[in-house]
Order: sequence, then C-alpha cells, then structure tokens
Amino acid sequence: MKELSISEICSAIDGKILCGRPGMTVSKVSRDSREVDDDTIFFALIGQNQDGHSFIKDVVAGQCTALVVSDPEALKQVSDEYVTAILVDDTTKALQRLAAWYLRQLNVTIIGVTGSVGKTTTKDLLAAACSQKYNTKCTQGNYNNHIGLPLTVLDFDENTQVGVLEMGMDKYGEIDFLANLARPHIAVITTIGSAHMEFFGSRENIMKAKMEITNYLEPSDILVINSDGDLLNTKTAAGDYRLISCGPDDKADFSISNIEDKGKDGMEFDLSNMWMTQRFSIPVMGVHNVRNAALAAAAACQLSITMKVAARGMYMANITGGRLAFKKNDKKEIDIIDDTYNASPEAMRAAIDQLMAAEGQRKVAILGDMYELGDTAPQIHESVGRYAKEKGVDLVLGVGGYGVRIAEGAGDIGQRFQNKKELIKSLHKIIKAGDTVLVKASRGMALEEVVDQLMK
Repeated sequence: MKELSISEICSAIDGKILCGRPGMTVSKVSRDSREVDDDTIFFALIGQNQDGHSFIKDVVAGQCTALVVSDPEALKQVSDEYVTAILVDDTTKALQRLAAWYLRQLNVTIIGVTGSVGKTTTKDLLAAACSQKYNTKCTQGNYNNHIGLPLTVLDFDENTQVGVLEMGMDKYGEIDFLANLARPHIAVITTIGSAHMEFFGSRENIMKAKMEITNYLEPSDILVINSDGDLLNTKTAAGDYRLISCGPDDKADFSISNIEDKGKDGMEFDLSNMWMTQRFSIPVMGVHNVRNAALAAAAACQLSITMKVAARGMYMANITGGRLAFKKNDKKEIDIIDDTYNASPEAMRAAIDQLMAAEGQRKVAILGDMYELGDTAPQIHESVGRYAKEKGVDLVLGVGGYGVRIAEGAGDIGQRFQNKKELIKSLHKIIKAGDTVLVKASRGMALEEVVDQLMK
C-alpha cells in the first residue's frame, strides 16, 4: 500500500480518532496480529471464531501502534500513549470502505475473474500474461471474498498497473458486492457449474449470481466468456458492454485448435484471432485448462498485450497449489496428481479424464466429499463413481460421508472409507509401485494430508 496518514484513513472509513497522532503514516494493512510491524495499521475484525480486539496487546507488542477498532474498551489492554486508534461502527465494513476508496486513488486496470470452476487457474495464467508488460498484482491463495479482496487491493502500491482479482461467492449479492468495490474494467466468467447448488437450487440461478460481475461494467468495458456454454454463451451473456468469446469454433473471437495433452508437462494448443495464430504451452494439466488459458489470453489481449507475449508469460506461470499438480515419489515408484484444492462435479470428471490421460500401470482415484450440492448430493456423488468406472479407472477409493457414495457408484472397483484416518492407515496395502494416483475433494476435506502420506 502507498503511504497513508491516519487522518486520510479516518476520513476514508468515516471513523473517529480516539487517541494518538493523526499525522502518523502507515504503508500496510493487516487483520493478523502475527503479521504486523511499525508500518502497519491493524483492523480488529470480528469473525465467527475470533475477535481481533482480543489480540490488541499482541499487536502493540509487535510494534504496531495504529489500530482500527469498534470496541474502545479493548484499548484498556494497552496504554493510550503507545497507540493511535480509529473508532468505527464495524471494522469489516471499514476495511471494505478503505479498499474501495484506496482503489480510486490509483491508476490501475482491474480484471475480475469468477466462475464455478477454474477461476483460480485462470487468474494465475492471466496475471502471468499481464506481468510481462505491466506491474501486476493478483489475488493470493483463497483471498477471493469480502475480506480477502479488500486486503488484496490494499496490497497494491502506487506503481501497480493491473490488478487481477478473483471473486468467489456462496450467495446472491456477493459477486455484486465485490464488483461494486473493485469496479472491474474487464470481467471473466469461466464456467457455470453445480458448485453451491445447495444455496441456489439450480444452475440457472448460479448463472444469475455469477453475472453480477457485469453489474458495474461500462459500455467500453469487456466481458470474456466461453462461446459455447449451455447456459452462458454469446446470446445469454450479451449486455451493455463489449463481449469477447473463446471456444473451439471459428465463430469465437479467440478460436482454440490443435490441442495436445503433454501429461505431467501440461497442455499445448493453438489460439487464433482475426490477426494471428499463436501456439501456447501451459504448465497445468487438463484439457479443461486449455479453455481457462484461452480466456486468460483473450483478456490479456484487451490490454494491448500480444498473444506472443501472453504465451510467454503463461508458459512461466506459477499455478496456485493443489490444482492438478503432478508429483512423483521415486522411492515408492508412484505418480500423484494433487487436485486437492477444491471440487465440483464438473471438476471431478475433468480430473478423472486427466488421470486416464496420464501414464501409469494402474489408475487409482482417491475421491472425497463435494460440498454444497444440496439434496442431489448423494446422486451426484454416485454419478462421479459411475463416470470413473466408465472411463476405465482401475480403483476408486471413496472417502468421507459422501465420498463413500462415489465408491458405491463405481461398483466393483470402489472401496469405501468413512474418514481420512481410516484411508491413510490402508494406503500402504492398496497403493502399488507403478500406480498413478489422483487425489481430489472439496477444500474442507483437506485431502492434502493424503497426498503428504503418499509422498512419504
């Protein structure tokens, strides 16, 4: 963050200075008492499990003396002479107001990325492409919500030229809120899948919620989508903005062709627009990620980045961990496809496809629960098991309350485990030299513990 005074921050968040020095300056924002120093202003956020006001003593011990609080009584933990404090009604809303105000002080182009599947990979590829020409910042980890996005924005400095912001949701209005805060100049929607079906009831409703990212686009702004989605396509996504499409057909603005699966080395494909054709090589597995890469390239090209430059950046992209990452245990002589970051029915099937495209004497899928699917969850999990069997997977290990339904759907190739502990105990008897093992489930399952065990 560029240097701001306490008085500037107080004005931006409609606060009141309780004590300290209005002229004091800070250059960092934090909600974590372990990540502060004398250049930081600490926001005492109140969450479901923790209240930041409880850590004010630790914050000041960490040399941070600038605070934003909603409970003035919490300042009794420390002496007033050591702190500069701003009082607000709600610290979370204050953080959001500061981020929105701060973004308007910068000359930065914002690209918002959302979608049911693939938004993080698309964000990573897009940021890599943009960084070849511009000073680029992007969402880190899972900072894609009402707290993470403001913190990401407040990490921008005055030299930031492009910000690539991932936008997640689990209810109506959440994307609208993030889009209103960030006001993207370019919006990207990857897919409309079944994630969060529990809250929305249908994919049509999920699409309505994802389309909230367009609510603040101006006529000169841009929406980038796949051209051939069954719900989201060039007809249904049209609006008072420019529409750019990607897809395997010649009618798309960016046309995909000549896809080559390089296994653990990623994917290659040609991407063509009306001016040229460019060969891309991306360091992430899965045919579905070709579409994500095409969306990223198309968005980057709207910033006067050539496809050649975009391809160079995406070739060197650092993909957020746990997404179709190939790992090898030479001691056990097994290959592992780590796709543990999250899961949806569409992503599960794509990961199974990638497992079957990989080398290996035997293909083993360790699959766990997919969350937020509503009443249809048992049937959807069973359908994933059937899909695995149809595709030729040799063994399906279903773990968790719904994961066992995947194993049931897989029939005679399925084995059921009620929890990770039970599965991990059995791995040494099941996994053999020469196996290629896919590990995938929703984030809450934390199946990276299974990957860690396989790597030992």
